Amino acid sequence: MPDQLDEIPLRGGRVTPGIVRVGDTVRRPHSPNSAFVTPLLQHLADRGFEGAPVPLGRDELGRDVLSFINGDVPAELGFHEDATLSKAARLIRRFHDLGAEWLGGSTAGDEVVCHNDLSPCNAVFRSDEPVALIDFDAAAPGSRASDLGYAAWLWLDIGSPDIEAADQGRRLGLFLDAYGMADRDAVLAQMRRRQTLLAEEGLRRGDRAMAEWASACLRWTEVNATTLVRA
Repeated sequence: MPDQLDEIPLRGGRVTPGIVRVGDTVRRPHSPNSAFVTPLLQHLADRGFEGAPVPLGRDELGRDVLSFINGDVPAELGFHEDATLSKAARLIRRFHDLGAEWLGGSTAGDEVVCHNDLSPCNAVFRSDEPVALIDFDAAAPGSRASDLGYAAWLWLDIGSPDIEAADQGRRLGLFLDAYGMADRDAVLAQMRRRQTLLAEEGLRRGDRAMAEWASACLRWTEVNATTLVRA
């Protein structure tokens, strides 16, 4: 293993503390969820999915070792063109389908493995196109609508005052069509749920900016729900 002096802290995107790059690998703190995430990532790799890190064991410090994926990780949300949204949705669909295959119906009531933080800030971009998902720390069995509600909120920047509701409705339709999800109502219900949860989390953590932002997004989504469903 390379010496610790070769470690480069990774600061882009929404990064868990303690993550570093060492050569062509990433080292991240071992967590209670590693026992779930590691075999999941191995299954993705075994099935030829190049949109996620490959698990490479643990290092001498007990950290999880993953392959490093070259590209850019945005630090903030922003506007994404239609082609980018479609590419992201197809990437998420492939991940979900392989996660469902890995679960094999063993978890009652759960359709897929949810990433649970499908933000553009947890995606690797090349030439302005998303090519991979990273930071699977919160992965767990769940529903497609749950993961898509959060993903659509952040990839489309739902709640931004700079994008008209009608255009957001069109973009939401494009995103969900590219994924292959017909039930827009279910996705919006989950979007509102995640907005509520993030606002509550911000209050618990004393992060007023997070709480206010999530609450503002929730209000915008509720006011414009009809347009988002029908546009």
